Amino acid sequence: MFLGKLFNADFQHTTERSCSLSASYFIVWLSVSGLLQMSVLVANDDGWLLDACSLIDEGFKCCLGVNNGHFRCHFKKQNFDILKPHIVLKCTSDASSNAVQNTETHTTEDARVNPKTRKKRKRQSSDLNQGELDAAVYHEKVRLLVLEGSQSLLEAGHHCGYFTDAIHPVSTSQTPAVECQLAALCDMAKQFLTEEAADTPKQVVKGHADLDAHLNLFSCLTGNPDAHAREVTLIGERYFLPPRSRFLLSDITRLQPLVTSGDKFDLIVLDPPWENKSVKRSRRYRFLPSSQLKQLPVPELSTAGCVVVTWVTNRPRHLRFVKEELFPHWGVKVVAQWLWVKVTRTGEFVFPLDSPHKKPYEVLLLGRSCAGRENTTRCEAELPDRRLIVSIPSSLHSHKPSLSAVLKPYIRPDAKCLEMFARILQPDWTSWGNEVIKFQHHSYYISENAECACDTLTSEHRHETPSGHMTTSEPNYS
Repeated sequence: MFLGKLFNADFQHTTERSCSLSASYFIVWLSVSGLLQMSVLVANDDGWLLDACSLIDEGFKCCLGVNNGHFRCHFKKQNFDILKPHIVLKCTSDASSNAVQNTETHTTEDARVNPKTRKKRKRQSSDLNQGELDAAVYHEKVRLLVLEGSQSLLEAGHHCGYFTDAIHPVSTSQTPAVECQLAALCDMAKQFLTEEAADTPKQVVKGHADLDAHLNLFSCLTGNPDAHAREVTLIGERYFLPPRSRFLLSDITRLQPLVTSGDKFDLIVLDPPWENKSVKRSRRYRFLPSSQLKQLPVPELSTAGCVVVTWVTNRPRHLRFVKEELFPHWGVKVVAQWLWVKVTRTGEFVFPLDSPHKKPYEVLLLGRSCAGRENTTRCEAELPDRRLIVSIPSSLHSHKPSLSAVLKPYIRPDAKCLEMFARILQPDWTSWGNEVIKFQHHSYYISENAECACDTLTSEHRHETPSGHMTTSEPNYS
């Protein structure tokens, strides 16, 4: 998982800015078990303020290129450059009154919309279907939590300089979006590969295009066991793999290599492709019917007391399904419910809190596996309920923030972690999905020369273990 470096230059610079925080804030740059979590900017009893981009960058401070040269990578900050809300309250032209119309409009919408047309589009509460009525009831239950809980986190973010009132777009080179063909390749692979277990269920990247060209990404767990990131060529494209990361590129019908690997996980995070109208219209990805989620081998992959975290849409029927059907089917007991609150660079909600269209939050349901729990000694902290995770969201579709830093206190120190339906890899994690390395593509990153930093990092890791690698949850990929 994420390991922040103590007392490095970034931390010293940030603490100089954050020293003015009042005592009511728990801490800036949260320290957990003696290791500094650089992605957690603020933590208090309401939740956490995260810098999702910095956590990605931590895994790429030292990257070994295909030509054996060292360099540093940064995830493009333009992907987190959310400057203003997607929907704003439209103000009247009378500046002296400073009145705000009780009407919402998209920022790109023509300001001269006919009021009569707007009235026709407005729906009465009696016109709402049962799902929309249930959503309104749920929103009333969590509204105060979002409003009051996020206030202290946002105030602390302003104090430490993370949020700013001066809007300056991030100046980065604009790279055309690369069409992801990974899901299509998974479909093609199923036509040529059998469901039988591979002779070698685990394999490692070599960092050489000719050698890595022979890797079977669809039937084997593929890993980078090194203490530094690697640039590799896979399926004819360049990717950056974080240190000590593993992945399986397949869909739900080809999960057997993960099950037969013999690994059991202490933390499983899922981001299912929930079925909804927006996905059907946009066709951005294939949705999965709720009933098929029960086929996921979560019980076979879980240790006793495994923490299972599922991202859920704001649709009440999906929440009910996870609570009443999915988790019980897996033998998981719901213990907490958190909310991810999405804000802009200025600390505003990305959508008005009471918007009837979209809400500025998403739901996480957290549970623990009950199987064999009575025979184990509990050493991890209890998962708190009703917590907020506040962060600037990525503009990339379905790119959730990593939960490794905030979940670290609630799992054992040497925990094995798995993300299902992943689109990005994490250090020390195993990841699975039919687009599992999508956001590892080189087009999402900026590279710079960093020979000195890499030499320092490499020597530090060599000092930690006789083998030259850090002790990890999966030190042997062969």
